[in-house]
Amino acid sequence: MDKNYFLKLLRKYLDGKSTNEESAFIEKYYNLFQQEPDVLDILNPDEKKAFRNNLKDDIHSAIIANSPEPEKVRSPYNLFFKLAAAAVIVMAMLSTVYFFTGNSVKKVDEPAEKTIVLENKKNRVIFLPDGSTVILSYGSKLNYPSTFDGLHTREVYLEGQAFFDIKHNESRPFIVHTGTILTKVLGTAFNIKAYPGEDDITVTVTRGRVSVNEKDKLLGIITPNQQITYAKSKVKSSIGSVKNESYLAWKQEDLLIDNLTISEAAKLIEDRYRVKIAISDPEIESLRFTTTFSKDETLDQTLSSICVFNGLNYTYNKSKTIVNITP
Repeated sequence: MDKNYFLKLLRKYLDGKSTNEESAFIEKYYNLFQQEPDVLDILNPDEKKAFRNNLKDDIHSAIIANSPEPEKVRSPYNLFFKLAAAAVIVMAMLSTVYFFTGNSVKKVDEPAEKTIVLENKKNRVIFLPDGSTVILSYGSKLNYPSTFDGLHTREVYLEGQAFFDIKHNESRPFIVHTGTILTKVLGTAFNIKAYPGEDDITVTVTRGRVSVNEKDKLLGIITPNQQITYAKSKVKSSIGSVKNESYLAWKQEDLLIDNLTISEAAKLIEDRYRVKIAISDPEIESLRFTTTFSKDETLDQTLSSICVFNGLNYTYNKSKTIVNITP
């Protein structure tokens, strides 16, 4: 989102002239900014210093350029205004952070690793280097390479719970490590629950076909609506059927989406609300933003937040099964 557009909304909010939707958006984004861990934690000392210096200069310039006369800015709002401006700058500079972390110089056969650890009470969506999607449950940890190029397999390491929707690639299998258990797929959707403090590891398939191994021993091959449970203490597994998707209920909790495109977010909305998203302009699809999908939000609230954030509009078809997003 354009920085000046955000600051314009913020000024309307501080002056009491914002609409209900605009006020909700400002408050939601500011709360998100407060709750997120420091993005600087992933930088080395030199990168932190450069980032802080640039951020300080940009925030100062933004406040000077967009604020009214100093005597008109009352102290209760001054800190809010500065921090919200900082939030905008941080969002704009996330691509810089990604440059430091995701594109560092590395050997092809030794890709740099990324580790996502969720300690706050929000799920998070992650897009892997091959375009696969992972929804990681809070309290969980996912370790994966910054690229799968030059590797014979796509391998990640999970502690906790995650839902995987994997891009099909017959020549490069996808493997999830959870302790001694290896879950191997070519392209499918499945859920894994493997918390360190729990005895059972469960793998449940939503779409496709999955093989589950304990080291070199095949525990079973499962298809949609089937589940393998492995008891670590007994070194024993069992296969059963699941009658509903209650094992996916955790996905409906608050979901953090960080620097996602409209196109990527549309897929999440389609899955969560069972609607179809139609985007009229290809340029809209590449717009990026950060927000949280609350478990209590309606479809309208979610769409309003996204559209206000990006200066867009949305409409429904007559049956309200298709949402059209337009400039």
